[in-house]
Amino acid sequence: MRLILKYISIFVLLFALIIISSTKEDIITDRDPVILEGTEFKALINIQGGIFLKSGHPVGFHFDLLNRFSEHQRCIIKIKPVTDCNPWEELALGRVDIVVADAGRDTIPDDYSHLFISSLELNEFEQVWVVTKENYNLLQNMNYWFGYFQNSKDYRTLVNNYYRTYTRVNFTGGAVSKLSPYDSIIKSYSSSIGWDWRLLASLIYQESKFSMGAKSGRGAYGLMQIRSATAKQFGIENIYDPEQNIKAGTLMIKRLLNLYKSDDIDSVNRIKFALAAYNAGEGRVDDIRRLAEHKGANPNNWDSTKMIITHMKNSEKIPDGILKLGNFKGTETLKFVEEVLDRYENYKVLVR
Repeated sequence: MRLILKYISIFVLLFALIIISSTKEDIITDRDPVILEGTEFKALINIQGGIFLKSGHPVGFHFDLLNRFSEHQRCIIKIKPVTDCNPWEELALGRVDIVVADAGRDTIPDDYSHLFISSLELNEFEQVWVVTKENYNLLQNMNYWFGYFQNSKDYRTLVNNYYRTYTRVNFTGGAVSKLSPYDSIIKSYSSSIGWDWRLLASLIYQESKFSMGAKSGRGAYGLMQIRSATAKQFGIENIYDPEQNIKAGTLMIKRLLNLYKSDDIDSVNRIKFALAAYNAGEGRVDDIRRLAEHKGANPNNWDSTKMIITHMKNSEKIPDGILKLGNFKGTETLKFVEEVLDRYENYKVLVR
């Protein structure tokens, strides 16, 4: 009997320790039902901001928040960028289940107001998640989770990460410790290409100003402005996801660095040519190098190549076969490389 009581006591003690060590978010109770488990949803983030540092990074904030909600509810949320579609039409037709929008009187257009309902506002940010009225159970779970999560330490950390003041680094400012909400990802992937993370950060700022919602008229998306074809080439499924976007970008850089790996090109020029090719494409860089060689400059030295292009007159006749991809002057690419490297020099001095 004593032995049985001993084992019972041990069992009770172990059970109590498990309960104590569990976090509130991990415990499923009658008050906290996970009725969405296993369900798949699609979401669009239809909010402005994030291009200028002073406005924070609301797109990234809601991307992260949607993923936190899906983890808690044990459901799947596939988040897509708003491209040329009408997000409200997509929601009305059932092509998406959640639209993240700025709150206010005109949040939902009048034509759709009878179809949709919105969540509680997210504290001071005045943004809401909108669903159809048929999806009321989803809304209830959102509101319950918002009420809980907004009082947690994780939420405060999330807000600080995306809405803290990220000062533009220059020589007139003081030292900073963080450049963006994505520093940890940038540091992780910069090591795979042997770059100082601040150089990769400078390239990302040049492409998107650290806005994961950035898109170009040429069909490029995200932090490193990746096209779907490029993502497919490297086996990347979701270029909207910040980590996958940076992974695709660094895989592209790695390929370009290998392309310019030569005994005739030193490590500094190798980086410069890779940056130029990232901006303009390797075919354009080949054009620039052929033109430099035609002018008697060293095609393996970026600065020599730059001088040729800088001083070339618009009216100058270039022999056939030198520029295979048309009359490419390269001035935009020269500016791109210069600005990325100049910013990197600032980062090296002021970013710890």
